[in-house]
Amino acid sequence: MQRTFWLIALVGALGAGCKSTCADVCDKLVECDGLPTERMSSAECEDSCKSQTALYDGWADIQKQDALQAELDCLGGATCDEIAADTCYDDTIWAY
Repeated sequence: MQRTFWLIALVGALGAGCKSTCADVCDKLVECDGLPTERMSSAECEDSCKSQTALYDGWADIQKQDALQAELDCLGGATCDEIAADTCYDDTIWAY
């Protein structure tokens, strides 16, 4: 019984530290109804996200890297309705 508790606690702790990826977020965005992503494939979205990540990595801009990851994490945990309401959008991190 106690072993099961610790296993569940460990899995929960590991899950809490996971960061959302471009692939996960883009899959979610493309599947959400009501968003302007119906003409975009998940692969196109992911390529754009990875390009943005590479840009900030190239600039060595830690603040923008962290802000982009925070937005990805927010999108990963948000509902489609929250995303449609721009709950996670941060226009200061998007260069294009």
